[in-house]
Amino acid sequence: MKIRSSVAKRLRFFLIFCICCVQLIYLQVPDAGKNQRDVASVQSDDGIADIVNPFKSTCYDWQGNIIPCDFKRPYAELLFDNPIPDTRFIDNQDGTVTDKLTGLIWLKNTNCFGMLDWESAKLAVNRLKDGDCGPDPALMLSDGSLAGDWRLPTMSELCALIDFSRRDSALPRGHMFSAVPPGYHWSATVLDYYSELAWIVYFASGTICYEAVTHQAGHILPVRKPLE
Repeated sequence: MKIRSSVAKRLRFFLIFCICCVQLIYLQVPDAGKNQRDVASVQSDDGIADIVNPFKSTCYDWQGNIIPCDFKRPYAELLFDNPIPDTRFIDNQDGTVTDKLTGLIWLKNTNCFGMLDWESAKLAVNRLKDGDCGPDPALMLSDGSLAGDWRLPTMSELCALIDFSRRDSALPRGHMFSAVPPGYHWSATVLDYYSELAWIVYFASGTICYEAVTHQAGHILPVRKPLE
């Protein structure tokens, strides 16, 4: 039974991988899906955003299970079951952005570190502190943070930043972040049965997928709680 369960899990993740790749190609093609509804998402059991069939007929959760589709509410509202504030994001003028929906503090600079593999990304975020991410004064950290205050966001935290009704980029209107670089951003969340793969987000399209932790092509969007 354990072998059969393991095989079933691998088949489900293979299905997710196929859907993810199709979705990424679909969303990157100019005018793809014109006159169709935008890609949307619903809440999964652990808060990780669901993989959605780009043909709008079936929705899957991150484990590959078929679930009801809900195109009416933004994912962040579904995740926290709270209405999104009229002014959700605040530029703190110190290199950080506050999300009033979650209470989290984000680094304003979406490309402070360039591209790194997953382990290097975790180390870089752990070393992040006041005075980093210069020389542009609009993006340099001046928040009083110390090394160890910042971390990689979980997948649910990253997905709460996605507006599935938008594209180029899929960040919410009024987000206050710097220009999003091409490529994907790492999450701290690895696959539950295979820790050599980590979940990732393409903010340009809102695409959700996963990548080998050794792949040296991921960007970082650090997050922290308010300083005490």
